[in-house]
Amino acid sequence: MPESTPDYADLARRLIGRAVSSATYDSLEDRGLLEVIQSLTVLRHEVERCQAIAAAEVARRSRVGFGVRGLAQRAGHASTGQLLQSITRSSKRETAALIEVGHMIAETDAASHLSEALRADPAVADPVPEPARPWFAELGTAVTSGVVTVAVADAIRAGIGEPGGAADEEVLARELWTVIEECRPLHADAARRVARQARDRIDTAGVVARADRQRRDQFWRLWVKPDGMVRGEFELEPKGGMLVKAVFDQLTHPRRGDVKTRRSFGHPQLGDANYADARAMRERDSAEGLVQLMRAGASVDPSRLLKERKPTVRVVVNAHSLETGRGSGLIEGHPDRIPLADVHAELCGGFLPMVFGAHGDCLDLGREKRLFTDRQKAVLAVRDGGCMDPDCTRPPSWTEAHHIDHWQRDEGQTNIADGILLCRRDHLRYHNEGWEVRREGTTYWLIPPPTVDPERTPRLMRSKTPADILNPIDPERLPIQRQSGPPRDREPVLLAG
Repeated sequence: MPESTPDYADLARRLIGRAVSSATYDSLEDRGLLEVIQSLTVLRHEVERCQAIAAAEVARRSRVGFGVRGLAQRAGHASTGQLLQSITRSSKRETAALIEVGHMIAETDAASHLSEALRADPAVADPVPEPARPWFAELGTAVTSGVVTVAVADAIRAGIGEPGGAADEEVLARELWTVIEECRPLHADAARRVARQARDRIDTAGVVARADRQRRDQFWRLWVKPDGMVRGEFELEPKGGMLVKAVFDQLTHPRRGDVKTRRSFGHPQLGDANYADARAMRERDSAEGLVQLMRAGASVDPSRLLKERKPTVRVVVNAHSLETGRGSGLIEGHPDRIPLADVHAELCGGFLPMVFGAHGDCLDLGREKRLFTDRQKAVLAVRDGGCMDPDCTRPPSWTEAHHIDHWQRDEGQTNIADGILLCRRDHLRYHNEGWEVRREGTTYWLIPPPTVDPERTPRLMRSKTPADILNPIDPERLPIQRQSGPPRDREPVLLAG
């Protein structure tokens, strides 16, 4: 027999009937005020839990299969979400969370009730297999038992994602309980980060897929407003975005500049007006700094413009992950994981690596000698003439230096002979897909992975710089009569600028 429904209407009437105003809490001491907040929070969470279960039932009665006979359509709404929004006055996201969490609770309860019914049925003489529980059953149970709130449950569900790849239903179900325990004292935003990190730990392929999607989805748009001002917006993948953020943070730092231009923020004697003026000046200075950066480009001396050290972004990775090729890295200050291919690519470029051992001890911090110097990059630009991928035509300005020997794996040296130029796209592709570059003297060969060519047939990588520029041939110096002796030295290549 179904349980009786509590008289929520009577409870609501009694709450509404209380004359509550700001004066109600004026006389409370700090402890009493916080106790009121805590009690109201418990009440709110209980109401949301009941709302979620009821929302799932509304969704069940509004299924598409019912057509115009569905509850939502009979109430004059196109969907369950619209119907619930009209009642709750909540945002679309909040309504979706109620429905999602309610579904998890309903499916978990249905599996439990079926299992109990089978065990209690005397007609079932032989043991029957236990009905399959949904992989998110622990999360549904955690909500009904009050372990986590609806908001936290929705955040965990969104952060841990759907089964797929290495994270099948069994793996996710095992990981979910650990995540729930860790999220007990956390708010929804923190819970989402914990769940996202858990998914990244168990599904490194998902990290790669997300990084690819983020690179595809990034954009930068600019337009001119009617008043002549230029406005823009952008969305960048984490690595590039965090570098932009590092520059922005230095441009907007309150203590940037000399003593005369520094402002005291939030000082009680300055007042709101001075604080607003200081903030406006800081934003104006950062805009001017952006224009200067764009104008100066790569040739700017960062210490002249930013008045601090050059902005850097650190990639953090465990040494075991680099050695085994399994796992992922992360960007300092950013919650998302990045693929190991991206880590290897950044070790060839301008990022400072922080390598940690299995016990969290720092093994290597910021070995800048790994990076090709500006002089070395200039030589590579002339020698290679652009991206060295056989099918790529991107110029040197679009490229970055790639170590032929992987730093961690092969103890690569930062020598010109052991570096070539690759554009960002091909650099990541080589690391991601397992392409290798081998050198024979001054000739470079590209070795495809077995997935592309089972025979791994070498492909010649030719410089985009014409051969006569690198090694000019003077007919008068051709060694026609020469029988012995060392070859003549090559003519030097002059680089203007």
